[in-house]
Amino acid sequence: MCAIWHCIHILTVAILATAARVLAVFFPKLRTRHHILRLQTSSLQQQSGDRLTFWFHAASAGELEQIKPLIRLVRSRYPEASITVSVFSPSAYREHPDVPYNKLFLLPYDTPWNARRFIEGIHPRVVIVSRYDLWWNIVHQLSKRKIPIILVNATFPSSGLSNLLRSYYRCLYNQLSMVIARSPTHAERFRHLQVATPLLTLPDTRIDQLAAIASKVSPIHPPFLDTRRFRLILGSTWHTDERLWAKAWNMLDQHIRQQLQLIIVPHEPTPRTCKRLLRLFNESVLSSEAVDSNTQAPVVVVNQIGILSSLYRYASAAYVGGGFGAGVHSLIEPAMAGIPVSCGPRIRRSDDAYDLLHHESLRIINSSHHAIAWVQELLDNDSLQLRARRYAHTLAEVVGVSEKVMGWIEQLVKEHESIEP
Repeated sequence: MCAIWHCIHILTVAILATAARVLAVFFPKLRTRHHILRLQTSSLQQQSGDRLTFWFHAASAGELEQIKPLIRLVRSRYPEASITVSVFSPSAYREHPDVPYNKLFLLPYDTPWNARRFIEGIHPRVVIVSRYDLWWNIVHQLSKRKIPIILVNATFPSSGLSNLLRSYYRCLYNQLSMVIARSPTHAERFRHLQVATPLLTLPDTRIDQLAAIASKVSPIHPPFLDTRRFRLILGSTWHTDERLWAKAWNMLDQHIRQQLQLIIVPHEPTPRTCKRLLRLFNESVLSSEAVDSNTQAPVVVVNQIGILSSLYRYASAAYVGGGFGAGVHSLIEPAMAGIPVSCGPRIRRSDDAYDLLHHESLRIINSSHHAIAWVQELLDNDSLQLRARRYAHTLAEVVGVSEKVMGWIEQLVKEHESIEP
C-alpha cells in the first residue's frame, strides 16, 4: 500500500506544482514563493558530509517559534555544527535574529527531484520537524539515506482520522525515527493509528520560547499604551473578528469605553489592512504614529511585525483571532502572560483552547453581544484575572521542557552515528 501512496503523491504534487506556476500570475503569494525559490538555487550548494549539520523545518512562523529554543540549545551544545532552517510559508522566510542558524531556505515543492537536490545540498545528519509539516518525498529520501527524522511538538492531523487516509499516514509516520507528541490526546491518536515509530509525550517547547521573550520584555511599556485604562488586545485578527469587535465597540456604553483601550494587532498588518481598520474603528491611530506623537488613543492599530508576544505582557486581557475562520491562533501566548483570554468558536484544532476551558480561563465569543458581556465581566470583578494568573503559574511549571526534548534528540543522534557533543 505504501508503494501505491508513493505513486499517488508524486502525481499529485506534480499537478499541484504545475498549477501553482500558472496561478502565480494571479496570486502574489505564489509569485513571491517562486521568486524566492529561484534566488536560493545558487546558495543551495552541497556541503561537506564531514560537518555535523542539524536541519530544522517548520511550516510557518508559528511553528518556527515552537522550535526556536531547540535551535538555541543545538548552537550552545554544538558550536561548530551547521544549522539549517527551512520553512514552507514565504511569510516566514525572513530574518530571525533570535535564532543562530547558518542558512535559511524556503522548502521547494515536494517532487522527487527537488527532494533529492535539497537533501544533497544540505547534507543533514539529523532532521527536526516542528509539529506536522512532513512531506512524503523528503521523508522518503531521508529514510533511504538512514538520516534520523524527529517530529517534535507533534499534533495528529485531523485528516488522519479518515479511514481513507489512515494507511497514508501510517506509511508516512513509520519512516520517522521518533515522534514526540505535545499532549496525551495526540499521542493516543498516533497509537490508534498503530504507528511503529517510538512515541513520547512532552509539553510544547514553545513554552520556553515564550519564557525567553518574557524575560526580555522591558518594564517600560510602549508609549501608545494607556496605563490608566483597561488594555484589551485583539491579537492575530481577521476580517470577521474585526467586524465583530467594531460592532461591539460602537454598542458599548460610553462610560465603559472611557475605561478601555483597544489594541488591534491584525494577522497580516499590511498597509491596506491597517487603513481598513482605521476606517472601521473611530478615534483610532496607527501604533507608529502614536509612538511619534506620544498619543494614547482609545483604539490603536498596530502596524508593526513581531511584537504581539511582547504586547501581551502589558495587556489586561486578550481576544485571539482566527476562531471564525480555519481555527483560532495561538492562545498560549496570552495565557502565559497571565491575562484572561477569549476567542471565536472554532477551537477544534487547538489543544490549548480545551486546556484553558478546563481551567475556566477561556471565554468563547460568538457575537458582539458576547464580547460586550465578557468586557463587562472583566471590568466588574477580578475572578477571571485570578484564574488567568493561576493557569499561567501552571504553565510556568513546565518551562525547561526543551532540555528534555533535546536530550532525546541527542540520544537518537548518538544511536545512529555515535556523535558526541
